[in-house]
Amino acid sequence: MAKVKSINHIAFAVKDFNAALENAIEVLGGEMMMEFESIEDRYKGACVRFGDSIMSFISSDDPESFISKHVEKYGNSIQHIGLEIDDIEEYVANLEKKGVRVDKSEMSDVDYQEALVGPKVGNGVVLQLTGWKAGPFDATYEGCDRLCKKYSQNPKLNLLAGNQLPKP
Repeated sequence: MAKVKSINHIAFAVKDFNAALENAIEVLGGEMMMEFESIEDRYKGACVRFGDSIMSFISSDDPESFISKHVEKYGNSIQHIGLEIDDIEEYVANLEKKGVRVDKSEMSDVDYQEALVGPKVGNGVVLQLTGWKAGPFDATYEGCDRLCKKYSQNPKLNLLAGNQLPKP
């Protein structure tokens, strides 16, 4: 039976992107992994490594974007938690059998499948399910490279600053 392998990342929606990154890197000691933007959803983001863990920070200047609406309603807070799934297709099918509504709009890329589960099931937080056959997006240099490749191949996304981690 398909199951959650690990928490992949925690994503924070923030009002002040630069201040959030400065806090994460300069105060908390994280390492910048990469920066990106979603053209379609009008937000920018960055991934920061903390040891074996990843925090993502997302922000938007567009008051109509879902990120801005989230920040307006909840303030700076967790927007989603990324879960790595061992067999995402089976896992999603099992959720749907249980009556859970799943957004499968990002399931078509065979190497980088993702799905979203709403906050009702996630106890107030959106859950991003990831099943990456190309290898995990993790806190390693190689994992960051895989994420950069995904972002550079997707026309809805724009890679602003590629892999910033030191090569092993």
